[in-house]
Amino acid sequence: MKKQILSGLLAGAMLVSLAACGGSASTSTADSTPAESTADTAASTEAASTSEGGNIYGYTCMQLTNPFHIAMRDELKKLSEADGNTLLEFDGNMDQQKQNDAIDDMIAQGMKALFLNPVDQDGVQPALEACAAAGVKVITVDSNVTDTSLIETYISSNNFIAGQQCGEEIVKLYPDGCNIALIENPLADSVVQRVAGLEAAIEGTNCKIVDRKSIATLDEVLPDAEDILTANDDLQVFWGLNDDVSMTILGTVESRGRQDEIKVMSVDGSPSGKTSVQEGGLYCTAAQSPVSIADKAYECATKIMNGESVDATYSLDTTLITPDNVADNDPANWG
Repeated sequence: MKKQILSGLLAGAMLVSLAACGGSASTSTADSTPAESTADTAASTEAASTSEGGNIYGYTCMQLTNPFHIAMRDELKKLSEADGNTLLEFDGNMDQQKQNDAIDDMIAQGMKALFLNPVDQDGVQPALEACAAAGVKVITVDSNVTDTSLIETYISSNNFIAGQQCGEEIVKLYPDGCNIALIENPLADSVVQRVAGLEAAIEGTNCKIVDRKSIATLDEVLPDAEDILTANDDLQVFWGLNDDVSMTILGTVESRGRQDEIKVMSVDGSPSGKTSVQEGGLYCTAAQSPVSIADKAYECATKIMNGESVDATYSLDTTLITPDNVADNDPANWG
C-alpha cells in the first residue's frame, strides 16, 4: 500500500513539474536534448525540404508533455519521414495565443497540411482562418474545433462512448447509487464528449455527480483534487479527464488513506494507466490509441495532397480496461 501511495504522489509531482516547464518550441520528453529555438527549427526544416523534397506538414497539440500527444507526434513523424516529407511540431503548452502564433510561423515555412489538436476549440479560430487563406489543409486530431467548415476532417476516438463506458461501469458497480466527482476541461471538445457520455450513462439512476472542477492547466489538478476530497466525505467514484490527471487524483486519494472507499476512473489507456489498473491503483481506464489516430490522420493527409476526398469525421473504437481484462490488453503499450 505504501508503494502505491508513493507512486501516486510521484506521478502527481511529475505531472505538475512537467506542466510548469517547457517553452514555445516543443521537444520530445523521451530524452533530455535541449529545445531548439523556433528560428533554428525553421532553418533546419527549410534545409530538409530543399534537399529532400516532399511536403511540409505541421503538428501542434494542447500539451506535448502528455504521453498521448507524444505518441501521436512520434507516429506522424515516422510516417512523414518514411515518405520523404517533413513534420514541423509545436507544443501549445495550454496557451491558445502561442499555438495560433506557431501556426502562423509554420504557414510561413511552407506548411501544406496541419495536424491540429487545439488548446481551445473557439480560440483557435484565427489560426484556422489563416490556414484557409494560405491554402493549408487542416486535419483535427483527438479534439475538434467549433468551426468545422475550415477543416478537412476530424479524427478521434469515440470520446462519447469512452465516457459512456466509464458511466456504465459505475452503474454496474453501484446499482443502488453512488456519489461521483469529476475533474474536466470544458475547453477541450474531446473532454466535453467524454463527460457527456458519462452523464448519459448515469442518467435516471441514483449515481450522482456531487462535485466537479474545471481545469485549464495540469498544475490545477492536485489542489482541485484535494479540495474535492476535503469537501466530500461520502465519495465512491472520482473520474479524471485522462490518465495523467487521474494518476494525480489517485495519489491524492491514497495519501488520504481513502483508496479502499473511492474508485478512480479515467480515459486514455496509456501504458502507465493500464499498469496502474493491473497493480490495483486506477480502477479502470477507457483505452484509445494515439497511434491509430495518427495513422488515420496521415492517411487522410496523403489522400488530400493527392486530390482525393475524405470523410468529414472518423471515430475510432475505445475499450474499457478493468482488473478483469487488463492482462489481455498489453499494459506496457498503447492499445
